[in-house]
Parts: sequence; C-alpha cells; structure tokens
Amino acid sequence: MNTKKTKIKEPFLLRAIKWSYPKIECIAPPVAHHLAWNLFFSPFRFKRPVRENEAFDLAKKSTIEVNSMATESKKVMLYEWGTLGNPVAVVAHGWSGRATQFYKFIQPLLNKGYHVIGFDAPAHGLSEGKSTNILEFYQVLFHIGKNIGSIKIGIGHSFGGVSLLYAKKEGLKLDSVIMIASPTVGEDILTNFRKKINASPRTSIALRKMVVKKFKLDFEEITACELAKQITLKNLLIIHDKDDLEVPPRNAELLHQLKPNSELMLTNGLGHTRILRDELVVDRTLKFIEKYN
Repeated sequence: MNTKKTKIKEPFLLRAIKWSYPKIECIAPPVAHHLAWNLFFSPFRFKRPVRENEAFDLAKKSTIEVNSMATESKKVMLYEWGTLGNPVAVVAHGWSGRATQFYKFIQPLLNKGYHVIGFDAPAHGLSEGKSTNILEFYQVLFHIGKNIGSIKIGIGHSFGGVSLLYAKKEGLKLDSVIMIASPTVGEDILTNFRKKINASPRTSIALRKMVVKKFKLDFEEITACELAKQITLKNLLIIHDKDDLEVPPRNAELLHQLKPNSELMLTNGLGHTRILRDELVVDRTLKFIEKYN
C-alpha cells in the first residue's frame, strides 16, 4: 500500500488568505476575526473529477429548498440511486465535498437492496449558496427522512458524519451510522481551520464567542464527541486513516472511547479523502451494515 501522504492542492484564494490573514489580524484583530467567521462557514467548491461522472449521470436529480437563518432560501441538489420504497441509505459528504464522492459505495449498496440518497449541501457542488452550517445539513437530512423514506443507514464523511449525529440528536430516526474521517474534538476543528488561514489562537477564542452570540450555543455542543453523549445510537462504525492530515486520528479514538459499543477501523496511507475510494473501507462498511441490518 502506498503510504505517501498527499494533500489536495489549495485554491489560489486560500493561499492568498493564508498570506494576508496574519497581517490583518496583527493590524486590525476585529476585522480579521469577522473575516475568519465568514471563511469558517464558506466551503470551497472543487471540480467533480472524471471518476465520479458515472455516478452523477446515473442519479435521479431533484432540488429542495433550505433556510436555516430566516434569510434567503437555497436550492439544494438531491441525488437518488435505486428503487423508491427500498430501505434508504444516505451518504453525507464533508466540508467542501459533494455527493458523488461516494461513488464507490453506490453500486454495492444497490446490490444489497438499498435506495441510496445523497445531496450537495448548500454552498457545495451544484447547490446554491456561498455559506452553510450544520443546521442546513440537518434540514436536508430531515427532508429526506420525512419525504422520501425513513433512513436506515447513514454514511458520513468528515463533517457529514457530524451532521448525522446532530440530525439524530434533533430527532431523525437513525440507528446505524458509519463515520469516515470525521472530526470529533472542537479544538482540533478550530486548530485545523486556523492552520488553513495561518491564524493565531486568538482567532479560535473569537470564533467560540461568535458562535455563542450567533447560534446561542457553545461550540462544543455541536461537536461529535458532545453529540455522542446526548444520543442513543445502536450501531456505530468509525473509520479513520492514521495519516489523515486534515483530522488527526485521535478524533476517531476519542469517539470510540465514548461509545464502547462502537467499532473502529484504522487504515494507513489513505489520508482524508482517498479513504472514500478504498475497496477495504467499502467492504468493511458493507459487512457492518449486513451485521446489524
């Protein structure tokens, strides 16, 4: 197995922000922290690679609208594969991701008789918006569960895994979750973000205060470890790569400790996104689903 650590090439805008942000933070901290707030909720859109085109072409596509902050609604693209009425397996992508990143999972799930549903969250893929948050991810998941079919399986990558736990806390009927490369520790999430824009620890402090002011809750309340304490989840599989440069593997290990009945799979050399294309990861996911469903 190739254990070389790889990173997705950073967009030019992100590189420019990384260069300029520490200078702005030094001269005008409030301005910098306001910029950080906007950036924190604004994902980058990456072009869909050729390997995902077949999954995109075969999907039934439709749109719904979400509106988490009583402002302008955003059209969200839904993707469906398989037969309506079959048990539903939802795939929830991560930050700056898209539904078709799960292309390796779709046919195996169809072969097991599932109706697979994915979505491009607001500000992602082909959906509208420039920013988003966990409330909007939840709105999409809730719509699927209420209007298309009760969700039997939830597979989430990175932030998508966290959104599944949040949706469960908010009342979504969901017994089996597979979390792949998901962040679970609040400070790790903020530290990773600070590294991306070259910010100081003052930015983390400012963002925590702004979350309390804007959303009326503490930042830790919407992290996976805290959410896991508040929900009863029958079946949980945690998959993480030891060489993940985006989310340290300790995130998976801490969540596993909080949920002793969970299963943990640690891989090597796959990083944060290539893990979704690994045959062993797909196979372990399918075996886990067969075991409990």
